[in-house]
Amino acid sequence: MAIVVVGLAVYLIYIPIDIGDKKPIEVLIENGQGVNRIAAVLRERGLIRSQTGFILYARFAGEEKNLKAGRYIFSKSLNAPQIINMLASGLSEADDIEITIPEGHNIWEIDDILREIISGEFVARFYQEEGYLFPDTYRLQNQNVKIKNQNEELSQELKEKMRGNFNNKTEELFKNLSLEQKLRAIIIASILEKEAKTEEDMKMVAGIIENRLKEGMPLEIDATVAYGACLAQFKISKKNCDVTQVNLIEQIKIDSPYNTYIRKGLPIGPISNPGLVAIKATLEPTASDYFYYLSTRDGSRIIYSKTAGEHSVNRKKYLGI
Repeated sequence: MAIVVVGLAVYLIYIPIDIGDKKPIEVLIENGQGVNRIAAVLRERGLIRSQTGFILYARFAGEEKNLKAGRYIFSKSLNAPQIINMLASGLSEADDIEITIPEGHNIWEIDDILREIISGEFVARFYQEEGYLFPDTYRLQNQNVKIKNQNEELSQELKEKMRGNFNNKTEELFKNLSLEQKLRAIIIASILEKEAKTEEDMKMVAGIIENRLKEGMPLEIDATVAYGACLAQFKISKKNCDVTQVNLIEQIKIDSPYNTYIRKGLPIGPISNPGLVAIKATLEPTASDYFYYLSTRDGSRIIYSKTAGEHSVNRKKYLGI
């Protein structure tokens, strides 16, 4: 009798349904599904002979609580222990979403990258996180295992990853700074991302910003004006705004907390999400006698000036204005 029982157990658990059938069968295991439901799904797909045998083996192997959600590819050539091992090891299909956020992107530019995935959800929820969404490459969980609120879950997951990455990357740099000093650094770094390309130029522009602030001169930075105009427009329309399309001639005349032509000092918040190079440049500005700068039309060089007269000459020479 014992031999018969052992033989039956071996047949139900260790013998594949069809050892020669390697045709892939996709199985979706959702979050929260326990071993009983997983066994039922596998039985329905014709992958195991016995739900009870599958459950008992999972318990015997100590894997009952370790079966992971995901999209799996099985075949009838696998036996129950092999399937359990795949589930416990999380050997699901590697189809997570990979997203790269470049340095210096603002919230609308980030949202444009995410549009096909999250469809406007990100900017609507997190535009107030501007400056703290660290640029990097991120992997998001396979959404096939999610049932509800995919946009909310995706955007929340990405925001938490970006904010956590920001905290980790800046912890050492900011360890001796007050909250006010940290905000100041992020605001300046966010400006540098829009004003300069190289580390050398970022440090030089950071020094010029410090010079103008010390002298009580308005910064007169177009990028802050454009951002302020976009933010005001977004709050009304809830639509993304392209800072490169802002009519600066008109917007410079309109007062706002981001208009550094009208108001002295820094804008009230960051205008982009800076990377480490810009943040370090902010903390290590290059000392100089320069108070003015401009970018050549092709963006390949930044020209520096000590006086308004020199700056005017350079504007005519390099920009024709």
